[in-house]
Amino acid sequence: MRKLRSLFLKRLNLWIGLALVVANVYAWTSTLLAASAPYVVAPIRAPQVVALLDKIGEGGHSGETWQVTLTELEAEQTITWYLQRYPQIPFAHPRVKITPDYVSGEGDATIAGLRVHVGGKARVTLKDGLPLVQILELSLPLPAPIRNALEDEMRVQLHRADALPVRFTSAKWGNGVVVVRGVIR
Repeated sequence: MRKLRSLFLKRLNLWIGLALVVANVYAWTSTLLAASAPYVVAPIRAPQVVALLDKIGEGGHSGETWQVTLTELEAEQTITWYLQRYPQIPFAHPRVKITPDYVSGEGDATIAGLRVHVGGKARVTLKDGLPLVQILELSLPLPAPIRNALEDEMRVQLHRADALPVRFTSAKWGNGVVVVRGVIR
């Protein structure tokens, strides 16, 4: 018994280190197994969006009206297509929910090298032919100054809609679908 106690006491640091390694492996394994798999959709542009872009690209259609109807899945697929085309945008796995009152979205963003899950809700209306986005909710696991800077940058990007080759005349938000009408500039 004395030999066993002596062996244990002489190597106490080793036993403590081994216990910490086991606890760390257990914690990381539990965390990784609890994480849900990302929501993945195929990167496909909605056919109506492709047709509209082709028509704009042809030229000579200024003043013509257009209509695009998108379901949640078509919106997710089109967003995924654009995200794959522009890898500098640090966002992946978009999920969209369309309701008459708001549009919500979530996905994975890469911030400072870490992939984090983010989400938000917005109300989209039209003003002078351009989308006006009111952010209702935003879940970003970031400190307030960084979060505020990101929200400001999102607003700046949304104001760039003025450069689009179309103007919007109406947008009707339903459960799981949006119908957008407009005019080619």
